[in-house]
Amino acid sequence: MADTISTPGLSMELIAAAVQKELAFKAKLRPYISDVSAFAEKGLDQISFPKLTSFTVVDRAAGVAGDATALTDTKDTLLLDKNAYVAWIIDSMNQIQTRIDAQIENATRAASAQGRYVDSQILAVVEADATAITTVSVAITRDVILEMQEDLLVANADPDKLSLWIPPAQRSNLLKIAEFTRADAYGSSNIPGGVIGSVFGVPIVLHNGMNADEYYMVEKDALAIGFQKGLSMDEQGANEYGVGAKRVAMDQLFGVKSLQSGLMVKDNNA
Repeated sequence: MADTISTPGLSMELIAAAVQKELAFKAKLRPYISDVSAFAEKGLDQISFPKLTSFTVVDRAAGVAGDATALTDTKDTLLLDKNAYVAWIIDSMNQIQTRIDAQIENATRAASAQGRYVDSQILAVVEADATAITTVSVAITRDVILEMQEDLLVANADPDKLSLWIPPAQRSNLLKIAEFTRADAYGSSNIPGGVIGSVFGVPIVLHNGMNADEYYMVEKDALAIGFQKGLSMDEQGANEYGVGAKRVAMDQLFGVKSLQSGLMVKDNNA
């Protein structure tokens, strides 16, 4: 595919609107899943990390020898197969004649796009592997949240690691739940990271990359993400588009995987 040249416009109003739109949508989900990037060493195309079972405690009678037990060691494998890439060129004439720093603005938008891509990969895994709840309801309700929470707790999820992910279309339904509005008190919303409050002790993440009838509750250990290469940017000269013109690329290399599908539940909306 041939390179397409960026030509930033001169309208400050249009530029400001575009900047706000891009900055409003950043990566939000990464803090709510397990990060196994420490295992993503150079030279590997996948991550293998240990997964151990638990010990069972017994009530040993006096004078009776206790049996030794061993943990079972298995491995999970996460493919590092998401090579997220974006590049742009700004003609030197456009750079001179626009009233914004076109390179900074392009970099900001590219970073936002990379964040959206990471979140889209996380959401795709959850949608594919999460267990659907019993209740069918387009609108999220108090009963739906309680059912999701109960399903996960029965599956031995850690209640301190749960998070509820909803789209903006569900926000009004959430505000109809007394347990949410009393805790959030409306004015304490829009906390950095996308969290808008909590209900029944579960933090709620508002994400506009989801469909209107989608909602998920996820335990942090249910998913893993691993970055072999964090977000990086590089540039080279592109003087065929004028002296000082640059071709800039931004990429990152990572993978996402479901570890325990039973520790994430989703809506039952087809």
